[in-house]
Amino acid sequence: MRIKPMFGTALFCSLLAAGAAASAQDGEMSEQDYRQMMLQQAMRSGNYGASQAQSWDARLKVVSGTVLVKPSEAEEWSRITGEMPLDPNDTVKTSADGVAEIYLDDKGALYLGRNTELEITDMELEDTILSLNAGSLAAKIKHSLNEKAKLQVRTPSAVCAVRGTEFAVEYSQMGRRSSVGVFDEGRVAVTEAGGKDEYLLEKNTEIHFDTAHKRFRAIPLSQMGRHRGSIVALRTRLASLKGWRPRSITRRADLRNQALRKVVRKQLKEKVKPGKRGAKARAAARRAKARKAAAEEAD
Repeated sequence: MRIKPMFGTALFCSLLAAGAAASAQDGEMSEQDYRQMMLQQAMRSGNYGASQAQSWDARLKVVSGTVLVKPSEAEEWSRITGEMPLDPNDTVKTSADGVAEIYLDDKGALYLGRNTELEITDMELEDTILSLNAGSLAAKIKHSLNEKAKLQVRTPSAVCAVRGTEFAVEYSQMGRRSSVGVFDEGRVAVTEAGGKDEYLLEKNTEIHFDTAHKRFRAIPLSQMGRHRGSIVALRTRLASLKGWRPRSITRRADLRNQALRKVVRKQLKEKVKPGKRGAKARAAARRAKARKAAAEEAD
């Protein structure tokens, strides 16, 4: 009996999954290793899709200025240039002159404004959580997300449940104020942190949560309209990602390490330069002292 190629691939993957699952149960393979192996196999088989992948292939792109990343496995901030794959629990911070974008496969694009801090809390497709600790973000998310895919943007005072839509979120640490706006398409369900009431934002509306008020309501888009230019740019950016292909886990790790190694090399050079300048300054001081002594002897 001749097995069709597509059926053969599916059969092979099924047998592989069964064997891997059995190994995981026997303690020979961790759950994370099993999931990574299945993702790699899906990529190799050519049947990779949003429904098969476990997590987003999230990537950071520095647009301008100073952009810092605190990797999930580190305690210090590193300045990043160019692009870098992001892992869960990474935190991205832009300075007063910094602007960055984050891409979620070819399904979503986020714009991080100046003085913004965003933690990639969870990148699971079925439970994506982004924590905005300060500043602002604008986002364009495609409607064609998997039905099970869920994305939340959380601030210290609000929780935004997002499906395919255009939206922006701001959080001011000084006033502990959260603002959410929806633009020309989609809806966002917003809940005050710790509250039970849900506010549904339709297109071209916004809402603000702050400690000075106890009652909240959606109003026509006004203050949050300042992010419209970013939304328009993200539409073009997302369209340019069409035909994007996911990177393998190994390739992601290589690119991530390269980005961080650049930071380490730059830091080492910066540590060496002051020493060189100091040596030159000391030599110049010695020469000046010698000239002064020679002048005094001549007198």
